[in-house]
Amino acid sequence: MMTSDELLKRYEPQQAETLEYERQLWQSRFTPCGKFLIAVGYDATIQRWAVKDDGYEPLPPFSGHNGWLQCLAFAGTDNRCITGDSWGRVSCWDYSVDTAAEPVWTVPDALAGWVRAIAVSPDGTLVAVGGNDSVIRILSTVDGKLIRETSTLPHDVFSLAFHPDGAALVAGDFHGVIREFDTRTGQQKREFEATGFYQLNHIQDCGGVRQLAFNKDGSQLIAGGMQEPSGGFAKGSPILKIFNWASGERMHELVAGDSQDGFIYDCWFHSDDFVVGTASAFPGKGKLFFWKPGDEKPFFVGAKLTNGRSIALHPDGQRLAFTLSNSANANGRPLKGDEYIGGTARIHILTFPEATAAASA
Repeated sequence: MMTSDELLKRYEPQQAETLEYERQLWQSRFTPCGKFLIAVGYDATIQRWAVKDDGYEPLPPFSGHNGWLQCLAFAGTDNRCITGDSWGRVSCWDYSVDTAAEPVWTVPDALAGWVRAIAVSPDGTLVAVGGNDSVIRILSTVDGKLIRETSTLPHDVFSLAFHPDGAALVAGDFHGVIREFDTRTGQQKREFEATGFYQLNHIQDCGGVRQLAFNKDGSQLIAGGMQEPSGGFAKGSPILKIFNWASGERMHELVAGDSQDGFIYDCWFHSDDFVVGTASAFPGKGKLFFWKPGDEKPFFVGAKLTNGRSIALHPDGQRLAFTLSNSANANGRPLKGDEYIGGTARIHILTFPEATAAASA
């Protein structure tokens, strides 16, 4: 196992290029084949880029959703991407086509409210969706047909993840509770308490387990959110908790910033036993960071890589797509001349030192 210094030497990212989009994007992911970069955001479209040797070529976007898109997931080996919007619509697309296209299938009312989380089973046959109606529905990735639902949850669902063995699905809710469900039956098996991920502040409540992810062998589960969030402007420090999957006990915890750095919106385990995460809140706050569990602090913090919404690893393991919100006028007050400038997005393509050295050789 590498030390933090060794990890920094190998993985300190370098910026390669930047993709810009005129509206805010919430999440971007490289496709499993590595040939495309897919992003979803506030304008109800799915943006696409072809990954070329010499850069990223914009492709015609997909349209057909009604509201904000906050999440996406890939299904199987047939170039399928599944997306969900703030009106409750879930759609499946063939992301490899050259032109704009209709969805492979769509379920207009998959949820009675905002779809905040999507997860696909390891075998690619099931997709779980959850959100503001406190219901988890399991659909077929083939045609969107409803397989089963869990309708007894007390709070909104903010995150979902299947265990690598496919036998369990975990869901993180608004009040900081993580529940394990049997994938086959839908029955709840146990709960993990992500203490401090929720707070009622006067008449405003704020919180949520915003991200869940397993390590490769499924022995650890990571949860991301905000420590003791306060209402209104959602002021609080980004926090990660890692649980032992077998026992349910908390193993490690990291407070990854100060009280204005916001929520952890994306985090996952790297194969070299460190965690990649990003947070976002007030303009210029929230950081990209790499952390070796057990260490007191991250071994890398991207001081200029702020307001991160997602961070994705390419299948080649040598580059990242860091999606950020570029919205300096976040509170909506008019600018000079009463002109309001809406938020935009940037996707920074970052490479690791080995890849940078190979490219310059």
